[in-house]
Amino acid sequence: MDDKNRNDRNRNIKRKNLRRKKKKQYLFGAVLMFVAILLLMLVIIIEKRTPSKKHISETDFYKLYNLDINSEDKEMTSAIILQNKLIENETALIDSDRVYLKYEFLKTYVDDKYYWDNNENILLYTTPTDVISANVGSNEYMVTNTKNTLDYQIVKVNGPNVYIAMDFVKLYSNVQYNFYKNPNRVVLRSEWNVDVKTATLKKDEKIRTDKNIKSDIIYGATKNVKVYILEESSKWLKVITEDGIFGYVNKKDISSKKTETLKNDFNEPVYTNISKDKTLSIGWHMITGSDKNATLIANVTDAKGLNVVCPTWYRFSDNDGNMESLVDASYVSTAHLVNLDVWAMVDDQSDASKDSEIFTYTSKRANIINTLVSDAIQYNIDGINLDVEYLDAQTSDAYIEFIRELSVKCRVNGIVLSVDVRVPEASNAFYNIKAIGEVVDYVIMMGYDEHWGVNAGAGSNASLTWVKTGIEKMVTDIDPQKVVLGIPFYTRSFTVDKEGNAIDSSVLQMGQDINELTSRGVEYTWVEDLGQNYGEYEDGENTVMIWIEDAASIEAKLKLIGSYNLAGMAAWRLGIEDSNIWNTIIKYTN
Repeated sequence: MDDKNRNDRNRNIKRKNLRRKKKKQYLFGAVLMFVAILLLMLVIIIEKRTPSKKHISETDFYKLYNLDINSEDKEMTSAIILQNKLIENETALIDSDRVYLKYEFLKTYVDDKYYWDNNENILLYTTPTDVISANVGSNEYMVTNTKNTLDYQIVKVNGPNVYIAMDFVKLYSNVQYNFYKNPNRVVLRSEWNVDVKTATLKKDEKIRTDKNIKSDIIYGATKNVKVYILEESSKWLKVITEDGIFGYVNKKDISSKKTETLKNDFNEPVYTNISKDKTLSIGWHMITGSDKNATLIANVTDAKGLNVVCPTWYRFSDNDGNMESLVDASYVSTAHLVNLDVWAMVDDQSDASKDSEIFTYTSKRANIINTLVSDAIQYNIDGINLDVEYLDAQTSDAYIEFIRELSVKCRVNGIVLSVDVRVPEASNAFYNIKAIGEVVDYVIMMGYDEHWGVNAGAGSNASLTWVKTGIEKMVTDIDPQKVVLGIPFYTRSFTVDKEGNAIDSSVLQMGQDINELTSRGVEYTWVEDLGQNYGEYEDGENTVMIWIEDAASIEAKLKLIGSYNLAGMAAWRLGIEDSNIWNTIIKYTN
């Protein structure tokens, strides 16, 4: 081999060795890069799967409860957690670690039997047998006529808000609460015998601000901790501790998941009531002057089965809690001789009085109540019948307070208390029949005035479907054995023009409706869904329409007493009925 070839061969060998070396270098670099990428990915995975150890800042912790850590009122203000839920835009007042809640909040969410008299600055609470009262800034309160003293102010006024001490509330209401600091929070519960889901948060596990392990830590369990489950997703639970710390936990961090029924050791007051051992057959007796008291016998002689008479004796006469009275001792004696109980009626139909000026004052309510009860005792009156028909929504709470206070005096003295209400509809829902039914002996549903005049349009005074719907609403909120069906001994005729607009309306006593039709040779027909006869006739270009109240329509309504297990019936009013109607009534009330 010559030198040239040898040199070429050596150069080729060197080139191959160089290529091999570079290939090894490339391969090593690639492996190194791959390992680096793997390590980076591993770090990312580990980082992603490693829970954050960062705790929420104190400022943000306060914000969770809608509190400002920098507020000057920080120590006096507290968040409210009710039924394990943070209440937005509501705070409690804290005074020397004692909790006060706003009156409106207390009445809405805790116990609606509290009443604040804004005119006389008195807090009131009624039980079945007592009226409890407390004045602003005082540590004394009255239980009817007995004075009691506490070591704290019961009622505070702070600006426009009235605050009630929760320690006082606990004396009378079925409620439990605890107060915790940093941040201030009141954990409150007023609903019982409800099922809740609970679990145990394991020791060393965390509650976080969100449903991921990278969110801030709110709470770290130093031991097994009971939590209430608020929401549940595939991997996370929203929970709240018994001391009101809420957030999210991973499902794997909890154990002992179960359902519990919340109980509280509290004796609820029992509202006893007078319940007659007979089906009530009540008749209102209109007394327009003292001389009309002598018409009792004339008005009840044909009233077969009647067992209660309601004379219209009392009427609010001014805005100071005074009343016109036509009460008569001989009337009561005569009624008792013919086996009739007497329930004295009181109404608000005077132009000289206004419900909002009477019921919103404690002293005026007391004046009315004392008069009614003392008269009932003096004259041996068996019951009081309250007929308030001009109430407005703003006075509703005050009216309910009046009924509660009156019920206490009636209950203690064995006086029957009945209240008249309209057929329940959205327009009169503020009468709060449920609250009324809880404390009175009887609630009389006035099953008439469905179409009460021209402004209401032409229609039946008391159609069967309307009355039936009203009863169904009544017995949803009130014990049926407290519900009395009011029936009308009258109807209305309506005159409508050719466009169908009501232009006139007249009240017709029982019998006058049929006479008006038959005198004109008009035949009337039965309307099944209305449960009454109907007739009409032409009067020039207008039409007169009459929905008849007779034995057939009254009987259709009376059948509802048995169908819904009601307490009886009440008729408005004695003296305008066809005397034969009592042959029908007694079949359903005897």
